[in-house]
Amino acid sequence: MRPFAFLSSLLLVAGSSAAQADANTTYLTATTLVMKNNNSAFECWQLTEPFRRPSVPGVSGTQVATIGNFTNFAYTILPPRYDGGIHTAPVPQIVHFLSGVAHLTLPHNDSAEAWVLGGVGGLLFAFDTTGTGHITRYPSDAETVAITAPFEGGKIPGHIVLADRPYVGSQTFL
Repeated sequence: MRPFAFLSSLLLVAGSSAAQADANTTYLTATTLVMKNNNSAFECWQLTEPFRRPSVPGVSGTQVATIGNFTNFAYTILPPRYDGGIHTAPVPQIVHFLSGVAHLTLPHNDSAEAWVLGGVGGLLFAFDTTGTGHITRYPSDAETVAITAPFEGGKIPGHIVLADRPYVGSQTFL
């Protein structure tokens, strides 16, 4: 199986991170780390490519969001109460927390934070590859498991910015 096909299947699980523009069209929506004035910042992005309904056996009638081509997948197990410290994203990448919890803050803005719960809504895009970075801590008493996948060639998917803050649950911004 090609890596990006696996990720497309994986993102089927991210249903709570989908926003509907109308009754028939659904778009993937997620918290995104971006750069603004050499500082990391949170935004809520909605990808411009809608979910599609494939006719491929095994997933016929489901919803699939194809986000891009990915290489060098990583499956990471973070220990309980792990502190990732201040860092930038190593490359433009998608991060899907499968379990556990991640608490992200910004070193230059004490009031900005994002909580990402592993599972269905555990999706994050990280594009803050330079600047002041962000802090990631994993405060639970259990391991946090994440899959990271760099966007091939650093290509950022088409998107619109819905808000200058993290994505929160199933909010509608229409």
